[in-house]
Amino acid sequence: MNLLKNILKNSAQGIGLSCTIYLFAGMIFDYLNHGTMLMENWMFSRQAIGTFLVGIAFSAPTEIYNSDKVPFPLKVLFHLGIGCTVYAIVGFRVGWIPAQLGWKSFLLVALSGLLAFLIWLGYAFYFWRLAKNMNDKIQEKENESH
Repeated sequence: MNLLKNILKNSAQGIGLSCTIYLFAGMIFDYLNHGTMLMENWMFSRQAIGTFLVGIAFSAPTEIYNSDKVPFPLKVLFHLGIGCTVYAIVGFRVGWIPAQLGWKSFLLVALSGLLAFLIWLGYAFYFWRLAKNMNDKIQEKENESH
């Protein structure tokens, strides 16, 4: 039950982050197109659903980091592999990655994967520092009690 609760919580946070990124990207593209960005044939709804799916795909697998049985590099591969694969599929399906660009579309997928890794690295660094600060505080308390 705790596993499901964590996955749902992580998914909600991932959806929030992915929707924020989607909205900022939309505002940038709207600006670059001088306010003439047009979405037809349910494109906004398809992209919104895709945004939810990508948010879940990048956040739900983070529960694997709570396992002591899986080596860390495999955890990262599992987590980012699922997220990037779902992003690529959704990206081609909803038009974020235009297939008509040919080989350049795969370059976009690679750059998106790199961006995902950089976001992951930011989170990893934040939590590493948080854990270090907590450990330092514990060490200080132990030293004070002796």
